Amino acid sequence: MTQQDKAKAALEARELFIERNAIQAETSGLPRIAGRLIGIFLLDGGPISFAELAERMQASRASVSTNTRLLERMGIIERVAMRGERQDFFSLRANPFLIVLEQSIADCQRFTTYVDELLAASPLPAEATARLQQAQDFHAVTAQTLQELLGKLADRQTQTATRAVPAKRKAGAPASAPASAPKARKARSTAARRTTKD
Repeated sequence: MTQQDKAKAALEARELFIERNAIQAETSGLPRIAGRLIGIFLLDGGPISFAELAERMQASRASVSTNTRLLERMGIIERVAMRGERQDFFSLRANPFLIVLEQSIADCQRFTTYVDELLAASPLPAEATARLQQAQDFHAVTAQTLQELLGKLADRQTQTATRAVPAKRKAGAPASAPASAPKARKARSTAARRTTKD
């Protein structure tokens, strides 16, 4: 396979990933263009200019604007300033999916509060109360499960960061070698003088 063929295959793989991400986002209730944007930011990170996004998406500026604002509200991307540039730039946020989890937990907790307030303020038929409590239980269990997942993900990131530290030290170890170089040169010089004297 030639370099040109490899480059073409790599580009096709990227585009396929972006499109699959768009379809998956759509099945989750997001606009397909939002899914494409997420795919682009997962691959490239950013910062990416608004104009470049519109060009790469082959979409109207209004559509790109609507969906970047949506992803900002969700906590997936953030708007960043670039010196000397007037147009907007966007980057993938650090740990965006942890932020999404936190927002989902907050939404579930709010719902359980709404049900408590309603039941305290308004007497309802037994069947309506049972339905509300069932929905409340669902949201409470979901919030608890997501909270546990959030903790596991945070622990995993901490462990990954901890494992990376020794690797950096090992990589930096050779850097201490030059410090002993003067001693080695001095030893060689001393040996050379002794040889000359002998």
